[in-house]
Amino acid sequence: MAPPEGIIQNRPRADRFRVSALPLICAPIFLFLLLPSLIIVPMALTKGQMIQFPPEWISLHAFSDYLSDPQWRASTLLSFKIAICAVVIGCIIGSSAAIALHERRFFGSSLIAGLIMAPIVVPIVVLALGDYILFAEFRLIGNWGVIALVHGLLATPFVFISVQTSLTAELNPALVRSARSLGAGRLAVLIHVYWPSIRPGVLAGAILGFAVSFDEVVVAFFLQGADSVTLPVRMYSAIQYELTPRIAASASLFLGIAVLALALQAVLSRGQVKQ
Repeated sequence: MAPPEGIIQNRPRADRFRVSALPLICAPIFLFLLLPSLIIVPMALTKGQMIQFPPEWISLHAFSDYLSDPQWRASTLLSFKIAICAVVIGCIIGSSAAIALHERRFFGSSLIAGLIMAPIVVPIVVLALGDYILFAEFRLIGNWGVIALVHGLLATPFVFISVQTSLTAELNPALVRSARSLGAGRLAVLIHVYWPSIRPGVLAGAILGFAVSFDEVVVAFFLQGADSVTLPVRMYSAIQYELTPRIAASASLFLGIAVLALALQAVLSRGQVKQ
């Protein structure tokens, strides 16, 4: 039975209305999400000695104070070091788990996948408290390597999901069987068959894992020591005891890293589409 003629005539008009109304609906949401970020940079350019908006004219003294302060500089370098180590740990564990579980169904596989995804599901404060109790028994509180290890576990689910998606979309199972039947070893199959397929997922997961680690504050706060204060923890402490523009300057660094990560991911995605 054919639809009534009036419905056919009104459908294009309804589609045009949806298309025109979509920007009007999304604009307030985007403005609400972006407004805090747009305020941070002008606050970092203030000429005054306290955070305020609108800023007092324009000055770069906040960035100069931020870069010249040895504590803030050390926290920034430590956050980069921890984030890089976390990305390496997350990429190794997440990629290995995704390859091992790809198209394999055995008793306990769902449980293993659930354990890998646990850092996303379990509240971060619960993980931080558990890590604190665990590493306190071994007197490892204040060790930056412990923070990097926990951050690596937090980054693992993002790499795991990205690599699983790449395997599902890019890998032809026949290539794996053909390579093994021709005598290729496990390492050769990993390098020549798996790696070209999982490379986009590993890169995307690495970018997300770096952002998660660099921005994480709860675990770093629980596991910090006198010489292992990350940049987010120092910002949190500075908000409590001082409101200098250095906080806005360091927040601008976070914003720049986020923009750079999004741009890098867009470039990688465009390159993947062209291929």
